[in-house]
Amino acid sequence: MTARKKLGRYKILGELGRGAMGVVYKAEDPALDRIVALKTIILSEHDAAGRKDYHTRFFLEAKASARLTHPQIITVYDFGEEDDLAYMAMEFLKGTELRARMTKGAIGVSEAVHIAEQVAEGLGYAHEHGVVHRDIKPSNIMLLPHEQVKIMDFGIARMRASDHKTSTGMVLGTPKYMSPEQVTGLAVDHRSDIFSLGVVLYEMLTRARLFAGEDTPQIFYNVVNVQPAPPSRLNPEVPPMLDFVLERALKKDPALRYQDAFELAADLRSCLIELVDREGASGKKDRDREPTKTLKLEVSGKATLPPPAGAIGFDTRLPASLRFDGSAAMSRLKAPNWRDRALLTRPPRRVGLLRRIRRDPGPRWLFAVVVAAAIVGGFIAFA
Repeated sequence: MTARKKLGRYKILGELGRGAMGVVYKAEDPALDRIVALKTIILSEHDAAGRKDYHTRFFLEAKASARLTHPQIITVYDFGEEDDLAYMAMEFLKGTELRARMTKGAIGVSEAVHIAEQVAEGLGYAHEHGVVHRDIKPSNIMLLPHEQVKIMDFGIARMRASDHKTSTGMVLGTPKYMSPEQVTGLAVDHRSDIFSLGVVLYEMLTRARLFAGEDTPQIFYNVVNVQPAPPSRLNPEVPPMLDFVLERALKKDPALRYQDAFELAADLRSCLIELVDREGASGKKDRDREPTKTLKLEVSGKATLPPPAGAIGFDTRLPASLRFDGSAAMSRLKAPNWRDRALLTRPPRRVGLLRRIRRDPGPRWLFAVVVAAAIVGGFIAFA
C-alpha cells in the first residue's frame, strides 16, 4: 500500500500513530503555513447504510467539536472527507500523554490534583456547549510544558461510544474508564465524563488499576459493582478531603455524583490549596508543584493581598470543616491548662437589661420605641 502524500489540502509529513479507527498523521497546512495533526476515520469498513449513519454522526460531532474554544481542549481547525477517509485537522501538540507519564513513575499528589482540575474545567466548558466526551482516559489527556493540560479526541469519542463493537466483536475504547451507565447500556450524559475523570485521578494518586479484570465482562462487572477503597488507604499522602471528592465523583448512581464538572473543579482547587499549605507548613522543599505566586497590590500606600482562590466564601462547595484544622482546639480540650479549666468551669454571666439592649436587636428596638413615645408624650403634655 502506497503511503499517502496528501489528504485534502494538507501535505502529509509523517505518521504519528495508529488506532482502531484510523491513522493520525503529522501534516502541513500550506494555506496557513502551520503544522497540524490529521486524525482519520476509515469509512469503507461499513456497509452502505452503516456508512451513511457513521458519516452523518462524524460530521455532526466534528462541527460540535470545532465550536469548542478553551485552553484545556485541543483545537479543531478543519474537517473533511476524501475517498474512504473522513478526517479532522487538529492542533499539533508537543507534549506527553498522561498514560506515558503514569508509566514512568509516581505522580505527586499536588500534580495529580492540578491535572484533574484542568481536565474538569475543560469538561465543564464542553458540557455547557452540549458536548460530552464519553472516553476520558489517560491516553486522551496531553501534558504540555508550563503545567498546561489538554483534552484530546473530542468529536471522535462519540463515534466509539455509538459503536461499542466492530464486526469482529472487539470492544472499542477502554472499558475500565467507562461509567456504570455506559457499560450497562443506559443513557449517557455529562456525568459519565465526571465518573471517568474520577477513575483517572484515582489511578494517578494510587498507581492502582481501579477496575482491572481478566477480560471485558469482568471489568464491566467491577465497574458496576466494586466500591473502591479511599485512596488515602493506598497512599498516605492523600488528604481526607480528596477521599471525599473521589467518593462523590465515583458514585455508581449518576444522581449522587457531582452534577457539574465546574463544581468538581472548584473542590479540586480547594484540595490543591490545602496540599500547598500543608507542604509549606512541613517545610517540604521538593514540592511536586509550586503554588502560584501572588503579587502585592498597592492601595493608598498600603500593601494588600487579594483573597486566595478556594477560600471559604469563594468558589467551593466543600464543607467548612474540611478547610480548617481543629487539632489545636482538640488538644486543649484533652489536656486543658489552668486558664482553660477556669474558662470551662466559670458560670455564665447574668445578662442584664443594659447588655440586652446593647447586643439584642429586639430589645434595642423596643427601647428606642419606648423612649421616642415618652419624648413625644412629654412634648404634647407640656406644649
